[in-house]
Amino acid sequence: MKICKYCESAVAEEETVCPHCGARDFQYRCEQCGEVFESAHCPRCGLRAGEKPKVCPHCGTRYHTNACPNCGYLPVQLRSTAGEEREVHYVEVKPAVSGKSRLAALLLVLFLGVLGIHRFYVGKVGTGILYILTGGFFGIGLLIDLILILCGAFRDKRGLPVKEW
Repeated sequence: MKICKYCESAVAEEETVCPHCGARDFQYRCEQCGEVFESAHCPRCGLRAGEKPKVCPHCGTRYHTNACPNCGYLPVQLRSTAGEEREVHYVEVKPAVSGKSRLAALLLVLFLGVLGIHRFYVGKVGTGILYILTGGFFGIGLLIDLILILCGAFRDKRGLPVKEW
């Protein structure tokens, strides 16, 4: 969104003068993260000036990349091969496994499991802090996580299994 550098009021893209104060200097406010910037892209999230973020229909996250960074939702266009009519369908594609390394999670649980570092690694910050405060749920949670990682059943914060070594 284009805003006046001095009075911070919204200005239409085609305007060259602020209708409120008459200034000719403008900035942009990112519609996704609220960052104020002067370049063509938001330095925090990468959204282009004037571009509207997409809203994920699956989890409600606002994003500008191809796939939702929170749940992995990816709208894909499929076109029919029958020449008479081309319909566009959107299909939800979710990654089958987490991008986190199972070996890294295993090493972290073996050497720093009492501190819950393996939980921070997969994005589970809340339970990571709980592990720090309770010593890995008094060793029981640590043992359960070790077994889950070895079996390939341990999951990251998005609920995807950490399977890739």
